[in-house]
Amino acid sequence: MAAGDAIEVHWALDRARDLHHEDHDAALAEAIRCHEIARTLDDATLRCRALVLQAAVMLQRGDLQGAVALTTEAEPFAEDDAAAAELAAVQGQLNFFAGAYPDALAHAERAIALADGVADVSLQVFTRRYACVVFGNIGVSDWHQRLHEVLRLSIVAGHAWDEAMSRNDIAHYTMETGDLDGAEQEITAAFATAQPLAPDNRFALAVFSCTRSEIRLRAGRAEEALADAQRAVDFLTSSGDPNPYLLAMTVVIEVQALLALGRLDEAERSGQRAVERLGERVPQARSMILSTVAAALREAGRTEEAFTVLTHSVEIERAAFQELSALQRGLERATLETRAARTESDELAAKNRELEKVVQELADARSALERRTSQLETLQEQLREQADRDWLTGLHNRRYLAREVGRHAAAPGPGPFSLAVLDLDHFKVVNDRFGHPAGDEVLMRVAALLLGEMRGQDVVVRTGGEEFVLLMPQTDANAAATACERLRAAIRDEPWDRIAPGMTLTASIGVATAETAGDLRALTEIADQRLYEAKRAGRDRVVA
Repeated sequence: MAAGDAIEVHWALDRARDLHHEDHDAALAEAIRCHEIARTLDDATLRCRALVLQAAVMLQRGDLQGAVALTTEAEPFAEDDAAAAELAAVQGQLNFFAGAYPDALAHAERAIALADGVADVSLQVFTRRYACVVFGNIGVSDWHQRLHEVLRLSIVAGHAWDEAMSRNDIAHYTMETGDLDGAEQEITAAFATAQPLAPDNRFALAVFSCTRSEIRLRAGRAEEALADAQRAVDFLTSSGDPNPYLLAMTVVIEVQALLALGRLDEAERSGQRAVERLGERVPQARSMILSTVAAALREAGRTEEAFTVLTHSVEIERAAFQELSALQRGLERATLETRAARTESDELAAKNRELEKVVQELADARSALERRTSQLETLQEQLREQADRDWLTGLHNRRYLAREVGRHAAAPGPGPFSLAVLDLDHFKVVNDRFGHPAGDEVLMRVAALLLGEMRGQDVVVRTGGEEFVLLMPQTDANAAATACERLRAAIRDEPWDRIAPGMTLTASIGVATAETAGDLRALTEIADQRLYEAKRAGRDRVVA
């Protein structure tokens, strides 16, 4: 094949890259076809690009293991800055969904820097579009400026789809600042920009409908919010496999809208349908839906149903932990393959040691493989730690709690064992009155207070929202009640007005104690019931 064939393949990959959000199947088929041509041409850059596009499709479908395998395969072929920029962009998002936030930021920034060096405006848009997921969720200080930069470049490149997505991101940012009218105007502009792109705009319209639903829900327009959320679900499920992360976020908003309208049973059915549709994919997304349903049932006083749903959520969280463990095993396999390739390089160097140039080239290749091995081992360790930690507070999360429940059930330690469930009183008022950033700061401060007051052998778990579980091994009922009273007083007496003038905060705590830790699920249920007794009795108290 001639050089002109390589150019044609580059163009084909460009077209497939631009459409891969809207048509997974077509983009994947084109990427596989281009990879076979690249192998025939022995073109490393084309091989890298084709593999990265396949990884991007896997990522959109929620297949993190498949994306890891493909990016690992692509990395040795990233000899060209443009291909390396695409690879880094996908690696940034992959690391984000795997919970490795520092690496996600580093890859996203590297992708943008490489794209800017190449000076290809379409590549600059692509890298920044993928970085938006990282920057927007982690929260970089210059997020507003970055959003407008992506919008400007999208317009320069003539990419209407990316322009519309940028306007959606700006609408979401505007909503978070509290300007709901401005957010409505921005999302209307996003719809108008994307409408002429039909039929290649269904994913975009789903995103915009989800955003507008959240805007209208915050504005108290629950009926309109519900209609938008259901429209987004229809767009996502109309063809092929939906993006699991977007589907989960949309269903959460749909459930919240139904709750705002007092339609609790419909909210529960909607959440369960979405969980069934997701199947075994992306346990994190399924757990997010069930947690929202459980919280609603609990608020409605339907404690037993809430506990059943929450138990299902914990089981799914355990599946999420297993998924991350499988991802780690994939990384370990990649490390072994890298080492095997290094051994092959060593053997080749021994056979050709009389040729100084060949020896040097192999030494360089060996160093590159060692660096890659080190990177994979570091990512593996980060994934192991991230799987057990809540990203906001740094406390252990429900995955860790699920594993502890199983461990204690299999081999209970010496008793007695106490467990407490702590819930911040009227925390929704904090978010509504002072804003979600202030609410996040409150949660981080509460986490610090809990860690400061508890013993080194105790474990503090954030199970979601404003609820925490305290594990207190070798602690009898009186000691547990005393410790929880100390925690309750510390939270009540903390000068919360340092975060926002006029802010106050209290907590309600339910405590349960058993002779051993053999059945933490039963202990949790008892402590949860006592938490509700504390709430019903007026809050800001411990029931033990």
